[in-house]
Amino acid sequence: MESFLRIQPLHLESLVAGASKLNLIQNDEFYVGIYEKEKPILENRALKYRPLEKNFKIFAKTSNWKEFASYRPDYCMYFIRIPFPTGNYNLQTGIRIHKDSERNVYSVISTRRNYDRADLTKEKLPYRIRLTFSIITVAIFLLAIYFSLLFARKISRPIIELANATQKISMGDTDINLEIREAGEIGALIDSFNQMVKDLKSKDAELMQSQRIAAWKEVAQRMAHEIKNPLTPIQLSAERIRRKMNSENKEQFYEIVSSGTDTIIKQVRVLEHLVNEFSDFARMPAPKLINQNLEPILLEVVKLFEHTPKLKIATNISKGFPQLFLDQKIISRVFTNLLKNSIEAIERKREKEEIPEYEGSIRISAVLSRKIMRKVAVISIEDNGIGISPELKQKVFEPYYSTKNNNTSGIGLAIVQKSVIDHNGHISVDSSSMGGCSFQIELPVS
Repeated sequence: MESFLRIQPLHLESLVAGASKLNLIQNDEFYVGIYEKEKPILENRALKYRPLEKNFKIFAKTSNWKEFASYRPDYCMYFIRIPFPTGNYNLQTGIRIHKDSERNVYSVISTRRNYDRADLTKEKLPYRIRLTFSIITVAIFLLAIYFSLLFARKISRPIIELANATQKISMGDTDINLEIREAGEIGALIDSFNQMVKDLKSKDAELMQSQRIAAWKEVAQRMAHEIKNPLTPIQLSAERIRRKMNSENKEQFYEIVSSGTDTIIKQVRVLEHLVNEFSDFARMPAPKLINQNLEPILLEVVKLFEHTPKLKIATNISKGFPQLFLDQKIISRVFTNLLKNSIEAIERKREKEEIPEYEGSIRISAVLSRKIMRKVAVISIEDNGIGISPELKQKVFEPYYSTKNNNTSGIGLAIVQKSVIDHNGHISVDSSSMGGCSFQIELPVS
């Protein structure tokens, strides 16, 4: 075909000879025509369809290869035109494609045209213009990202500040005032939050004052009740001695005086112990909180009780347990009181069930937990002692309330609760899976 297109010189006889040599005129599978400008000078009629020059003009492209497709109801015609190297001659050829292959032909033609269109655009736009356009596009894209980040930060910053302030309030810090000036709904939300904090602080102060008054009233009532208990035997002993003062039986009188004075001295000591404990409770020093590890403090307290007969103490502190703000002396007394309470509960179970060989068990654990928006350290002390009834759970931390039958003041757990509160923590009591009580202390993480 290439040698045919290079026939020199170009005239009708040479074209016919070349076409015959290539078996183009007798071919009945595809259309072949040789045109001079728009006039056919040699063609076969294999397809009985001649392409019109206007079709080539309509679908003309910038490349040397011109093509178009003509669609019929039952088949599709695809034509191309190849110009000769010299002169005004061109070769036009076409082939009939079955209707079933029409979609494939259309896809091929569309792809070619899209490529030519893109190539045309590339040729029409110089390199500098395309480079400038690319730089401007990248600059606009970067500016869009920058302003998007600024806008997002403007929206998210007050929300993050609100979240942090809410977390501080949940930890008991009400000395907060957001100094953020925003317009619209976010500004109204911040103003409402600041007003809420002020109201909360005021209500909190009123609540603390009312609780303080109520607590002291209750303490005074319990104190009066506890003082009356030893005063009664003192009064009875004094009255008995007075009645026997004029007795002629001196030995009986001396015996009554000795017994009465012993009772008076014993009850005075009870009063002294009661007053001392009340004084300790009322004058508990403010804790000096230092960021430190809990584990050595807890293990030191456990050592004090690890040699107690018929008692096993298991300690489990999770790995990576964080440091806490603690007053070592106060928190040591807290754990000491709770362990003493557990040991006494185990002793009472031995007495109640009359099992002297009952094996006591105390389990201590310290884990890190998440509570809403903050992390807390949870220290649990469980035992298999006598346990506690549901109705008494809310009373165990009240001053001068005791479930024991001996002459204890019932102020130990009240001191424990106050110490935990001074550490910005919380203490609760519940039934243990071991059968006894479970005290849980929650302390904020540093």
